[in-house]
Amino acid sequence: MSQNLPKSEQDGFTEKTIQGAQIIHGADPHGKWPTDAEEIRNRFDIPAFDPEAFYPREGAALSGVYPDFLVHIENSADGPSTVNSPGASLTMVEAPKGSGKSTAADQFATYQMEHNDERIVRNGRQKSSDWRRLADWTTLWLPSGVEVDGRWMETVDRDDPDPDELCRDVRYYSDVHELVARLQDHPKGTYNVVFPDPYFRGCVEALSTADATVQQPEFIPKNEPNPTPASHWWFGFLAARTFDGVRVDGDGERNWMTAHIDEFGMLAPESAPGGESGHWTHQCVQIMADIAKEMRSAGLSLVGYGHHEEDVHNHWLKEFDFWVELSNHDRGNRTTKAEAPKPFRDIEQDQDLLSKRPKGFGLCYTANRFSEFQFSDLGYPHDTPEFQLRLGIPEAVDVPTSDDGGMIVEDLQVATDDEGQPTILKEYRAADGAVHELRVLAPGRGIVDISGEKPEPLEVLSSPYPDAEFPENPITTTQTHYDIMFRTDTNAEIVAARIPRRTGPGAAEVEADD
Repeated sequence: MSQNLPKSEQDGFTEKTIQGAQIIHGADPHGKWPTDAEEIRNRFDIPAFDPEAFYPREGAALSGVYPDFLVHIENSADGPSTVNSPGASLTMVEAPKGSGKSTAADQFATYQMEHNDERIVRNGRQKSSDWRRLADWTTLWLPSGVEVDGRWMETVDRDDPDPDELCRDVRYYSDVHELVARLQDHPKGTYNVVFPDPYFRGCVEALSTADATVQQPEFIPKNEPNPTPASHWWFGFLAARTFDGVRVDGDGERNWMTAHIDEFGMLAPESAPGGESGHWTHQCVQIMADIAKEMRSAGLSLVGYGHHEEDVHNHWLKEFDFWVELSNHDRGNRTTKAEAPKPFRDIEQDQDLLSKRPKGFGLCYTANRFSEFQFSDLGYPHDTPEFQLRLGIPEAVDVPTSDDGGMIVEDLQVATDDEGQPTILKEYRAADGAVHELRVLAPGRGIVDISGEKPEPLEVLSSPYPDAEFPENPITTTQTHYDIMFRTDTNAEIVAARIPRRTGPGAAEVEADD
């Protein structure tokens, strides 16, 4: 690495971090390796965050509220003196255009990774690649059974962007429940970008767990008429993490997670319609308001980002704990009770602190305290032009009967025990057959997509048994079938699954939305 280049243009050693060693190599890191957060701060010259610097002082717009928003601890006696609201929290960031919203989001996330050792989840959007600043430290989570096409949004002399080449690691998930389980097994202190599943697998079950009196929402996949907006998937994820996530990790420490959701007004608009014609948006917002307290107890924090308060539905917003406003050298902060967001109208804030501030300044407040803070203009590292990852899903599924190749998935066979139970791989179907997979039994991991012309591993397959393994290239092809091989503890190779060759599901592609 050339030290003559600016830090923002240096290639990072993102595998040689505590988290990188675990994610890339599945190994314990070297004792002196830094964390991901330390590497991010070093690369972008982000100053260290000192919670004690916000101790209240006379004549200063300071209080502990800004550290309170960022630092999550189990007990206030265990943390900095400026943190007296332990536990998870809900925060709304009002960021007018030109205020550095994505920069602030990445800096907030970095501080939370470092101080809370927590897992960050940022929403992936097909129209935006704002997360690319931290791509070298990103684990990208994509829904299985979905086509992912990348395109550059700037003129570049290179092939289309490939997810595996954009970030440190790519993982695939089959439904919200599996995603939650795998995220909480993922190393702490990590930055994770999640793209919604346009099939909404598991979302109905997740929301039905909530103790709510509203009518149960429905989710219509993208390959059916009048589909549900993809952003609604986040209702299912937040509910699944709240009710299915573990609250204490295997190491005995709190399982903290913060979801940073951009364009929050798209998820919970003030004009949220209800019922089938409105995709049950109002009912989803009501359910989320009802489970807000459960989210905090579950160690799940939420940071929503939007341009205007009016974009976000008040029914959920009234449950939020913190409010953040960013400066764009134009719009001032609220100075009267009538202007303040409804949950925060008791605050004594009668001075305009933002309108004369350039980008990089903000206010963070609760109902009775506020503090001013600054954040760095991080920019983007070299060689990261803007891009889009567009998700396509089958419009319809049919099974041709020609013998021109492909698979006869109806005649799939998997290895079983004497009672007929799968021993290595199990079959999974969803969305009327549009999603068809083989999954490795727990505690092993891995998915093989069998919805196309041939079996395709969506991630590396790991054995469910000690001293046994899948070969590096587990799929073998013969003239008559595809075999997925497995190597036992005696080094003997057996067939874990066999699919006769012919043809498999064919489909036209429909682009999913955000």
